[in-house]
Amino acid sequence: MSATLKLKPAVRSETIEEALLALQSGENCELPVLPEVAVQLLKLTSDVDCNVGDIVSLIKRDQSLTGHLLRIANSLRYNTGVRVSSVQQATARLGLLAVREVVVLISCQCRVFDVPEFEAQVRQSFRYSLATAAFAQEIARVRRMNVEEAFLTGLLHDVGRPILLQAFVDRRRTHGLVASEVDVLRVAGEFRISFAEKLIVQWEISQRVAEAVRYQQAPQDAPTCVFQAAILNLAMSLAFDILNPSAPPPAEDQPHPMLEVLSIYPEQFVTIQKNSNQILEWVDSTA
Repeated sequence: MSATLKLKPAVRSETIEEALLALQSGENCELPVLPEVAVQLLKLTSDVDCNVGDIVSLIKRDQSLTGHLLRIANSLRYNTGVRVSSVQQATARLGLLAVREVVVLISCQCRVFDVPEFEAQVRQSFRYSLATAAFAQEIARVRRMNVEEAFLTGLLHDVGRPILLQAFVDRRRTHGLVASEVDVLRVAGEFRISFAEKLIVQWEISQRVAEAVRYQQAPQDAPTCVFQAAILNLAMSLAFDILNPSAPPPAEDQPHPMLEVLSIYPEQFVTIQKNSNQILEWVDSTA
């Protein structure tokens, strides 16, 4: 791929600053849409008294969703030693809350983390999101907080990056965007959070998830979801560590600041860290 995103300009050349301003205003920035079956499933599973048969019937309507669901149900994270081969078995194994998680995961993988022009960078982002989601769930479990909410927060915290990368690729064609690959990646990294929040709101996931994602870099500034944002912040750090083994390890005399915010004791933190190998294996088998 060329180091510069450049095709024949539609009318005039556009700078990346102009492109970003246009995207922030909503111009030609079409956020990925949840598949209709996924929309219905999320609404259905939000009711704890919903009919499992209705869920199974909905999933069966989407062949792609069915295949992905079976694959993930048999993955290391959910496998109980017996392989499942039907939607009924997969739903029984996962449970309603995990079905919600998997539906959003599959939708992200198929609709968001798919930018061929930046395949390597987007795959790296997806792996990071998976690891963050898994660690967030483990932290929430230790803190006796909502594990599904924590998983979705971790999974969606970086979706703004591929959204922006795809938008810039599109504007190369439609508005004559001229920008180096370095600049495109930089801007996507700097402004990813606001676009992640936009997607969470559009997908009607949860206002709490949206707030935690918005304050992922400054959890203590969150108006109502300090603990959720702190879980995400700590999970991001743990995910980075296992995905970048060559990076310098954190200083032992400088514990992560979110441990104090979350009141996590050293022995609890050790328990969370013990899941690192299992989480890495799951990420490798899923991404």
